Amino acid sequence: MKKTLAVLVVVVVLGGMAWYLYQSRPEPVAEAPPAVEVAPQPEPAVEPEAPAPANELPEPPVALPEALPEPEEAPLPPLAESDPYVSQTLDGLVGEAAVLRYFSTENVVHKAVATVDALGSRQVPKPILPLNGPAGEYPAAPNPDPATEIRDEAGDPIPQFLSDPAGHARYTPYVEMLEAVPPAEFVQLLQTNEALFDEAFRQLGYADARFADRLVGVIDELLATPDVDEPLRLMKPEAYYLFVDDELEALSAGQKILLRMGKDNAARVKSWLSQVREAL
Repeated sequence: MKKTLAVLVVVVVLGGMAWYLYQSRPEPVAEAPPAVEVAPQPEPAVEPEAPAPANELPEPPVALPEALPEPEEAPLPPLAESDPYVSQTLDGLVGEAAVLRYFSTENVVHKAVATVDALGSRQVPKPILPLNGPAGEYPAAPNPDPATEIRDEAGDPIPQFLSDPAGHARYTPYVEMLEAVPPAEFVQLLQTNEALFDEAFRQLGYADARFADRLVGVIDELLATPDVDEPLRLMKPEAYYLFVDDELEALSAGQKILLRMGKDNAARVKSWLSQVREAL
């Protein structure tokens, strides 16, 4: 259509120019020729305008297909049969290699719930841990100049030590694994699997309590862990290191774990926990 209009405009303009040039020429002076009657040229027929197209009927509305019902979520497995399901979920969160390296493969929900509950006590028994701990012993060096001498009940001096900052790196893989899980996603998983956690929590003797409430209390306690100067002053009266400072030794097991992993790692864990706490 545009090409047709352009050609028409060119023809009109050229025709008008030719007409203008022809009319502009001066006529030569000469004897007038006998008049010749010129038959009047008929007016060019004007083609009638094409009638406007009739209003087209609107197309009937297209029927949209009915929305398919959302697929129902698969029911949770029984707690006693939940290990394969939990392992698959963990694989999606941190990867299969990390699960094989760090996580227990049996009674995972039971152990996770029991460990969270024990973080608020004085000690976390090793058999209930859902994670494999760092390899090797906690590194500490003998304190050559302790501020005070500490003796046991028999009157013998108790060896004193200073924590080794190099040992903080033993905890870094666990911190990185924690940070790899978005806090909002963690809370969503917690809520999706709430029935499993609550059942395991009831089996610990909390008949009418919710595991999520216990988790919030433990998180609040961990976030309240004090910042202390390093290296840590320790003593080893028997098989385990204890804090020389009575106030630090009176902290919960979870708080003491944060202290032993070093300030930087503890700050990262607290940051992640605070986001989980806010989402909860």
